[in-house]
Amino acid sequence: MAMIYLIRHGQASFLKEDYDKLSELGVAQSGILGESLKNRKIEPDFTTGGSLVRHHETATHCLNALGNSMKYEEMGHWNEYDHMELLTRHHPAFTDYEAIGNHLRAQENPMAALQQILNDSILDWMEEKYSYAVTWKQFKARVWEGLTQVAEQLEKGGRAFIFTSGGPIAMVMIKMLNLEEKQFIELQGRLVNSSVTKILVGRNKLSLSTYNDYSHLEHNAELITYR
Repeated sequence: MAMIYLIRHGQASFLKEDYDKLSELGVAQSGILGESLKNRKIEPDFTTGGSLVRHHETATHCLNALGNSMKYEEMGHWNEYDHMELLTRHHPAFTDYEAIGNHLRAQENPMAALQQILNDSILDWMEEKYSYAVTWKQFKARVWEGLTQVAEQLEKGGRAFIFTSGGPIAMVMIKMLNLEEKQFIELQGRLVNSSVTKILVGRNKLSLSTYNDYSHLEHNAELITYR
């Protein structure tokens, strides 16, 4: 049976000027994943993912550690939603990362405050409270179309690696498991950087094999991050 590996990017540089680049820890997480896949003799027949820097960098470090030089085929379907757009619609004072950082530093629990703001901004998006460049419905349709296209390209027994973000992976889970849309927030929040979610590709259906597998990081708790 063919299988799709949805790989969340390594830790990005959150609240830094260039958020999209991997942090040093994100680079390490990506390499450790590649080494783990190499030890398990798991090789892709097809490699794709989003167009963001963190997607490309995760793929590069993972595949280098795996010893695989396969070409990365970019698919915009796998890009994350624009969290800055969602934040600024919900909280217009958040014009940039500096403004967000200043607000969070004034909070008793900055990370909890940030998570609540993110969650509220996603709920606004789901309810179409404001005008967005990409609506919630468009995002759902885009991600599922991307998964379907990759599944159709796989030969029997083939493997595809998709390097993406938490949003698209959580969206796939909502669709596959027929969950309530608001569960998207919890599913996305649980995804560990560089984790692997596996989808089995049958003749007429897709089914979930594993969700958010980060066993390659469990030897060191400091490697386990969520942002």
